[in-house]
Amino acid sequence: MNSKRSSSPKSAAIISGNEDLLIELLSFFPASTLIRFQLVSKQWHSLISAPSFRRLHTLRHCHRKPQPSFILRPTFPSTTSHEFFYFRPTIKKLIPFSFRFPSVKILQSCNGLLLLETKNTQYGRKIYYICNPTTMQYRNVMIGRTSCERLCLVFDPSKSPHYKVIRFMTKGTARPGREYTIDVYESETHTWNNWGKRRLTNWRFNNAVYWNGGMYFIRPGGNSYCFYLQEIAGVDERIDRPPWTCCKGMRQNYAMESNGHLHSISLSVLPDKNYLSVFEMNKEDRSWFMKYRVDINPIAHLFAVKFPVVGSVLGIVRGDREEDSTFLFHEPGKIILYRFYEESFEVLVDFTTEDYYEEGRVQFDFNDVYQFIETLAPV
Repeated sequence: MNSKRSSSPKSAAIISGNEDLLIELLSFFPASTLIRFQLVSKQWHSLISAPSFRRLHTLRHCHRKPQPSFILRPTFPSTTSHEFFYFRPTIKKLIPFSFRFPSVKILQSCNGLLLLETKNTQYGRKIYYICNPTTMQYRNVMIGRTSCERLCLVFDPSKSPHYKVIRFMTKGTARPGREYTIDVYESETHTWNNWGKRRLTNWRFNNAVYWNGGMYFIRPGGNSYCFYLQEIAGVDERIDRPPWTCCKGMRQNYAMESNGHLHSISLSVLPDKNYLSVFEMNKEDRSWFMKYRVDINPIAHLFAVKFPVVGSVLGIVRGDREEDSTFLFHEPGKIILYRFYEESFEVLVDFTTEDYYEEGRVQFDFNDVYQFIETLAPV
């Protein structure tokens, strides 16, 4: 018994004295655990915070999809002192979250990294950052004083631990067929490179989602486009608009990626006719097909929600197995999980007693929700 106890300190000493072995062991832990491990000792903090280790960890975990986390911005910020909240379905509570800078606007979330826009003053010049919300690292993406039509973030850890930022610029009023200058920021060198000029058929850079090697701009009620970043020049192509029905009570503003799947979602809110339609894009021909159709009337009946349902879709979480796929729905004061396979509901968070709750009013809209995976990817 004593020999076993005495061997433990020796084993720990051997591991801590062998840096290569320690790095190998630490690289298998999830990102959130390693953030806590940094507090163990100065040695561990130095190893885990090293860019080389974080790139190794990113590549090693690129095919291991953890449960995503969410950053939520209150739709009516005047009702709370917190500008953002952190939420993870497994934790089942809203945690106040803040960035280093005031007046932050999240432009895009892409596989664990965020593209941020900030201003020093209300009418000041826009400053852009790449942020890793897991490590709280920031990188100022310097764009000078040149006006910018749109920035887009491209990050695919399954292909590279480095990210790109695409900048679209044009002179005059944006319109179809106008010539755009395309610049690309490379995180590997932290430099901007000019990729020439192109006439783009797309000029409304809204609902940007990076998926399957392209930047998709989904407009449910209009033309949608995909921009492929190639080594010589970008190519934009028109794609099918998501299927939808224009009728009273229909909402369709949702385009999201989850675990390698691109979705377009329509939410119908009518008395006793509340349902969610989830369309998925086919990777082969980029056509849309119906993936799920969910009757959300049971949510209203079970949780005494008034009709028509006042709520919003926060996100879809696709699991590696079909039975693990879920979606998150928000109605005033609650965040509800729906399991597609089991057709069951669960209230994850009830914040009806919080000061930012207001009856009959959603606290978080889909456009203020940003899904990300926890990663150590350096910025």
